[in-house]
Amino acid sequence: MVNLSSLISRFNLVKQIPVFEGLNWIELQRIARKTAVSEYKKGDIICHEGAPSDYFYCLVSGRLQAYTTTPDGGKENVEFIHRGMHFGIISILTGENHSTSFEALNDSVILKIPKDDFQAILHAMPHLGIRISRTLSKHIRGKVQGVKSSFGSTIIAVYSPVQGTGSSTYAINLALSLREETGKRVIFVNIHSKQKKEEAQKEKPSLHWKTPAIDLNEIVGDHEEILKCVIKDDLPVDLLNVAFDAADAALKKQIGLFVSVFVGDYPYVIVDLPNEMDEIVLETLTQSDFVHLITFDRPKDLELVRKDVDRLEETLRGKFREEKIRVILRPVHEKVFLSFEDINKKIDYSVHAILPAIPESDLTQEAVSRHLFFLRSQPKSEYAQAVVRIAREIGGVSVGLVLGGGAALGIAHIGVLRVLERENIPIDIVVGSSMGALIASLWAIGKNADEIEGIAREFDKKEALLKLFDPVFPISGLIGGRAIKLWLKRHFGNRTFYNTRLPLKIVAYDLIRREEMVIDSGSLVEAIRQSIAIPGVIEPIRQKDRLIIDGGVLNPLPTNVLVKRGIKKIIAVNVLQSPEDVCAGFEMAKQAEAEEEQLPFQTAPFPFIKFRLYRFLLRPFRHNISDIIVRTLQASEYLLAEKSAQKADVFIHPDLVGINWYELYKVDELIKRGETAARQALVDIKKLAAAGEQ
Repeated sequence: MVNLSSLISRFNLVKQIPVFEGLNWIELQRIARKTAVSEYKKGDIICHEGAPSDYFYCLVSGRLQAYTTTPDGGKENVEFIHRGMHFGIISILTGENHSTSFEALNDSVILKIPKDDFQAILHAMPHLGIRISRTLSKHIRGKVQGVKSSFGSTIIAVYSPVQGTGSSTYAINLALSLREETGKRVIFVNIHSKQKKEEAQKEKPSLHWKTPAIDLNEIVGDHEEILKCVIKDDLPVDLLNVAFDAADAALKKQIGLFVSVFVGDYPYVIVDLPNEMDEIVLETLTQSDFVHLITFDRPKDLELVRKDVDRLEETLRGKFREEKIRVILRPVHEKVFLSFEDINKKIDYSVHAILPAIPESDLTQEAVSRHLFFLRSQPKSEYAQAVVRIAREIGGVSVGLVLGGGAALGIAHIGVLRVLERENIPIDIVVGSSMGALIASLWAIGKNADEIEGIAREFDKKEALLKLFDPVFPISGLIGGRAIKLWLKRHFGNRTFYNTRLPLKIVAYDLIRREEMVIDSGSLVEAIRQSIAIPGVIEPIRQKDRLIIDGGVLNPLPTNVLVKRGIKKIIAVNVLQSPEDVCAGFEMAKQAEAEEEQLPFQTAPFPFIKFRLYRFLLRPFRHNISDIIVRTLQASEYLLAEKSAQKADVFIHPDLVGINWYELYKVDELIKRGETAARQALVDIKKLAAAGEQ
């Protein structure tokens, strides 16, 4: 690297800073003589919030993050500093301490001028002070108006230690999906070793370049030259294809500066890396915001990924974050070779997502490009949808759906799902509690609303409920749950959470510890059975030192689960009845009973006898212990759900007045009311789905 400490080098750096544009040679020389150049590694703090004013700073290369610290150590008021921007001026002008901290997001080079020297420069060059004042005023106006001064860029490195996983195909599809889903600029950067170029050409990979690569060693230190080499107006995303000399040891030091060149111009930078892990590849991975490790599900390939994770953890040390290093699985066969639970145990690391196998019939769309050859799968294929979901998550445009608990009232969720399907509303993740967990699970495994309705109709006659009845002793519920489990097994088989077509989370409640359980792995049957264990009705699940009951007891509308995951667009459906709904339902039942009582025997003998037999034999048992417990729980659950609904962007509350919690047989009415409520909220739902990053 060029000796940055020399006066000539500092002079050339000063000329690159926009705020110094238009100054004459003498003025630039004066500034250069007072400057110092410092290099910072990713994660280094340039200056801390509350520290005394010390320097005027200019970012020569790299990327910084400015933020204030919350009492619990979090970050807020985040802004991004890109190449050419200056900072620290407010504390110099006011004499106050720094109001924010500045942290390097990539290896960065910063030009610094001591406070006293810079004040002398401003005194000697009033026109420079005027220019800085205008820039500062514009920045302050933007803050007042809520305009971001600069956007945050995200660098995503895609790497696979195994050849043939389709990591490059995934990378280009991810780039295109990000562009399509967010509407923001994306650049796809392919980096490969010159030494492996001939081998790659012999293998004829599914993605290959039609034009020769740029020599990275020749352009790596020149910001303008790098941007000149970018291919534009060929695909919806911009392209750059570079090759490096793996034997060039000096390149490692500059690779961080290279990948950060694009951050001021592109919100998303997708870096496609070769399969061989060397110092250049490792350094690129560590300089990225996210790393997507693509691997097959074979044991030997999983071992390679585990080694790469270990190497990244060793390199990043305290800066290693599991949520930033994501393992994405590509099954060798149509079905996963190992269960995901086995995979998680084998590599001692969570699998973030699965890329379904791509049938040959889906690979029919050749991309129209003068520079790049690759095939795209059909937009409706499982592979394409999986990539789109990942892109939407990265882009902050994922839509999450929360289906709340409510026993039989949860059948109304089917009507909501039907509207979402008919209107093609994209849902990227679904969370359910109690009955909402059951409906969410059926939808997540690929059942549509019509199919779920067919399943619900298994109980459209009162006597059908007897199929679920199995007494338990000692008494811990009206129903033991064995028959329910067999019924669940019939519809879910041995499916686990990793067999779902979209991410699913189920909420249950540990009564012993009094804490929420968010289940997202293992058997779907077991998870649903835990979440629907209504106290006093269905026997709780005993699991080691846990006593697991209905998730709705503590969290009937688990919007918090999506908030914690970072989902910024939330649709929540609460089927619980408000106190006003309950009172209205009581009045309706009372009126209906009065009308039945007035029926004369002569004109309606059978209803006359039926009503009086019911009143004499069954009415005394109507408000039994289970009914009392559930009604009591739902009264408090409604209040909890109302509070949780405040975290939702769109809140759907079907009018279920007059329907009781146990009336599973009212399928038509429940679904119709759910559909009506969703239709009423459709304008807001569409607006939410179409909106950009929140």
